[in-house]
Amino acid sequence: MLPTGGRSTDRRRRRPGNLPGAPVPKQSRLITVAGLVLIVVAVALSLVTAQPRPDPASASPTQGALRPGVHGEGGGVDRPLGPGPGYWLPGADGGVFAYGRAHFAGSAAGRPMRKAVSAIAATSSGQGYWMAAKDGGVFAFGDAPYLGGVADKRVNSPVIGLAATPQNTGYWLAGADGGVFAFGDAGYFGGLAGRPLNQPIAAMAASPTGKGYWLVARDGGVFAFGDAGFFGGASGVDLNRGVVAIASTPTGDGYWLTGADGGVFAYGDAGYFGSAIGANPTAPIVGMARSLSGNGYWLAGADGGVFAYGDAGYYGSAFEDGTHATVVGIAAGVGVDVRVQRQALTGTFGWDVSWPQCGMRLPAGGYAFAVIGVTDGHQFSENPCLASQFRWALRHGSVGSVYMNVNWPSRTDEPGLDQRFADVCTPHELPCQLYWWGRRGVVDALGVAAKNHVSSPMWWLDVETTNRWSPDPRLNELIVKGAIDGLQAAHVKAGIYSTQYQWGQIVGGFSPGLPTWVAGPKNAAEAPAACAPARSFGGGTPWLVQFPNG
Repeated sequence: MLPTGGRSTDRRRRRPGNLPGAPVPKQSRLITVAGLVLIVVAVALSLVTAQPRPDPASASPTQGALRPGVHGEGGGVDRPLGPGPGYWLPGADGGVFAYGRAHFAGSAAGRPMRKAVSAIAATSSGQGYWMAAKDGGVFAFGDAPYLGGVADKRVNSPVIGLAATPQNTGYWLAGADGGVFAFGDAGYFGGLAGRPLNQPIAAMAASPTGKGYWLVARDGGVFAFGDAGFFGGASGVDLNRGVVAIASTPTGDGYWLTGADGGVFAYGDAGYFGSAIGANPTAPIVGMARSLSGNGYWLAGADGGVFAYGDAGYYGSAFEDGTHATVVGIAAGVGVDVRVQRQALTGTFGWDVSWPQCGMRLPAGGYAFAVIGVTDGHQFSENPCLASQFRWALRHGSVGSVYMNVNWPSRTDEPGLDQRFADVCTPHELPCQLYWWGRRGVVDALGVAAKNHVSSPMWWLDVETTNRWSPDPRLNELIVKGAIDGLQAAHVKAGIYSTQYQWGQIVGGFSPGLPTWVAGPKNAAEAPAACAPARSFGGGTPWLVQFPNG
């Protein structure tokens, strides 16, 4: 099976015009000559902000980085986070780096080791993990039980893979020669030891049932055992670099392979969400882990770099922390409650910045937050300055949030809706196609954000008449609803940017009851009046009010 391809990115800088007959807006976003828009916060400041990067000084080979902050109206008071996504990076020396909600349960750094660590697997609870060394030694932490290893035996080749059963009461080790060792309630379903291989085995993954497993060789060949199905491999593909990892989908009806160059190959029901080839990793990719939903994945580099795709969030990396660790893989899962420090806003004034400000000099301080555009003016596009603008938003003690544009399909996209959404909609089922246009537009934007190391607990949907829309508000409503559902499915809080006039023209009486970002005031003196519920739309409460700079 050939590797799955990606989607090309539309980098156009113009906003598509309205459909013929659509009304000319009376109000729209005001961009002044200075190119910036001022925002004053109305209420509920905390949920507008984004999570800051982990503090580089907080990570060490034996201790995970500080988790992203939880922002509230108060300041300096700790409170626990609920369970959430995270990942662990194991170092060759036995160190462990925990990010997101991942729980740091200990490490083997500093222990005498005959061979380097080569693999990691997390328990389903997120409260523990195992690491395996090349000599077959196993190190167990947290609620991961130690069930044995092969360090005291003479193995024919280095151990390169580790996978656990779903009950967390068993695991397998795999050798580079294809030998498999089962411990606890892990069943032995076969191996490749003694069989001629074109290339050594590089990695292992267990089926979701725990009644099978896959081995993948460096040439991309996949070997399935037990109830693990075979859905294809890359052994017939001319690879730039060897395959280094395999990850199963949640159903077990597909898997991904990744190469040392960051290329990703998707098989069965595995979706393709991007690869690191275009990102030019500074070190070889060494591991892969999927998100809980299976709608995204992480790649890890030997230098500790982390690349996030689809709905897999970016929570930090050992590379960014400057630890200079040699990372050997990645494991992901749901972490337990952790203690974090809350971060209060320093004020109620911020900026709206996006693609029109590319290349402009942005303010140096004096703002509490900024909201950065992820898209390039319309769905399925990318703000080419997203990464740098979001970094700017987090400087000077400020915090950042994001927004994306929502719109009717362009004239070039509209004829292809039947084929584009054939997996979820019947031909000519326009309402279904419009809903999924909105929902998958969000998935695409989340992927853009993750690729640029941008994360926010709150996303705003930009609904304006300056973009292309149908004259029929009922059809437009389906797109907006799909976008809202897409954010909520990703466990991201949604808000709406618009005005009463534009909202009514586009979606009529649609009332999702979400927080609103109200545009329209001409200056700071007019802004407070726009905080009134009577100036809002869609049944929502104003959280932000916007007026033009100058």
